[in-house]
Amino acid sequence: MATAYWSSVFTSSADQIWAHVRRFNGLPYWHPAIRASEISGDGDGLTPGAVRVLTGMDGSTYRERLVALDDADRKLTYEIVEAPLPVRCYSSTLHVQPVADTGGAFLTWHATFEPAEGSTAQEATAVLEAAYAPALAGLHTIIA
Repeated sequence: MATAYWSSVFTSSADQIWAHVRRFNGLPYWHPAIRASEISGDGDGLTPGAVRVLTGMDGSTYRERLVALDDADRKLTYEIVEAPLPVRCYSSTLHVQPVADTGGAFLTWHATFEPAEGSTAQEATAVLEAAYAPALAGLHTIIA
């Protein structure tokens, strides 16, 4: 299994950051590369099994399934069902933790995956981390 990872420290509290991150259907509000998100089928998008269909600014489409949403530990885990990315067997967790000495928050975005045929783990990791970085920067802009 290969991995990708990105993290950021926020001055806002973990609860404030979690309020945005936990919204499985809310990615377009803070990820600059995502134009729209719809929950496929019935449901509120907060129950494991929910599938979101994301539309990128370039018109690309991603289908992702919510695996777990843990409000007590501030963790959201999802998997890619279908996406134009050089990965397969992709599972990812966003985790928001409090920073004790500042009252801020520490957010990590960690994924495990297999590189798709024709791609190396390093190439796939670079693609994923290039998507995580502007997403967390976008989250900083809406929290500020």
